[in-house]
Parts: sequence; C-alpha cells; structure tokens
Amino acid sequence: MMIRLPRVAVFCLALAAPVSAWCQSKGADGLPPGAVYRYINAQGNMVMTSMLTPEGVQVGYEVVDSQGRVIKTVPPAPSADELAEIREAREQARREAQQALRDAELMRMYAAPEDAERARDRQISALQLNIDYARGNITQTRTRLEQEISNAARIERSGRQVPENTALVIERYTRQITELETDITHYEQEITKVRESFEPIIERLRVISR
Repeated sequence: MMIRLPRVAVFCLALAAPVSAWCQSKGADGLPPGAVYRYINAQGNMVMTSMLTPEGVQVGYEVVDSQGRVIKTVPPAPSADELAEIREAREQARREAQQALRDAELMRMYAAPEDAERARDRQISALQLNIDYARGNITQTRTRLEQEISNAARIERSGRQVPENTALVIERYTRQITELETDITHYEQEITKVRESFEPIIERLRVISR
C-alpha cells in the first residue's frame, strides 16, 4: 500500500498518528514491524510506503519506525556517470594491485636496475659468442669451399672428369655456410628480443627503486 501526500501534510500527519497506521506487520523485504520507507518523489511530495519502489531507490530514502524516528538512511542510487566512475575506480584498483604483485616479483629477481642490465648483457654476450663462433666456421668453411672449387676447375681444365666426391664436398660446404648464416640471423633476432624484453623491466625498476 502506498500513500502520497503533500510534504507539509505528511509531516503533520506523522506527528499526529503513529506510522503503524500504514503498516501493521513486518514487510516481505524485512522491514521492522510498523516501519515504512520515506522519500521525496520527483514532484516534491513525500512518499511513505511499506514497499520500496524503484523511484525510492533512485532518489534515496529513509526507513522510519512507528514513532517517526529515522532508523536507516540510504543515499540516492548512483547515476550512470557515477556508476562508470565506480567501475573505473575498481578497475584502477585491480590494475594497481596487479602492478604491485609484478613489482614485488621484479624486486625479488633484481635488486636494482643495474642487476637487470647485467642479466641482459650476459644473455646478449652468450648470443654474440654464438654469432662469432658461427662466423668463424663460415670463414673456415668458405676457405675449404674455395679450395674445392679451385681443384674442380683445375681438373676440368686438364680435360679430366671432376670426381663425384668433389661435387658432393662442394655441395656440403655450400649447405653448411647457408645453415650457419641462418643461425647468425636467428641469434641476431634473439639479441633484439632480449633487448626489447629487458627494456620495460629496467625502466620499471628505475621507477620503483627511486
């Protein structure tokens, strides 16, 4: 049951008679016996009801006992913009909590930015050693290849048939050089990845270790 009266009239009526005139028993939503919801509607009138309406939730309401005493005050429901701000605040808090966990993990791994830089440089040095080793092998293999090619040319100039084994050796050396060049490209790509992966780590450590 809902009663809508002008605000002044309701105040006078509330002083003259107990609220239990509107609600004699406990409501389905858990109101204390004799209590009602009270709020000001869009027309500026006071509404007292035993059943909470969507309008009451939207504008905010009070729970009033049978003696007219306010036993609970609920603020207006947040607007769409306020809800968006609340969601953004919660999301921001979640992001900050996750960042704090990542920062703690970083500090366990590296005490300072310099530690991360040294770890990066060690990985790069190991990859650079592989590159240098591969380049050395290329130089040696290319020398052998040139010798085999020179021998094959000399045999052809003499009018003889180039041995099949010589052709196989030339093919093998050529394939080895190609494979070594592929390895070098791979190692260079790995160096780039190491630099890129450590860059945000080092930058973050500089921020949180200040």
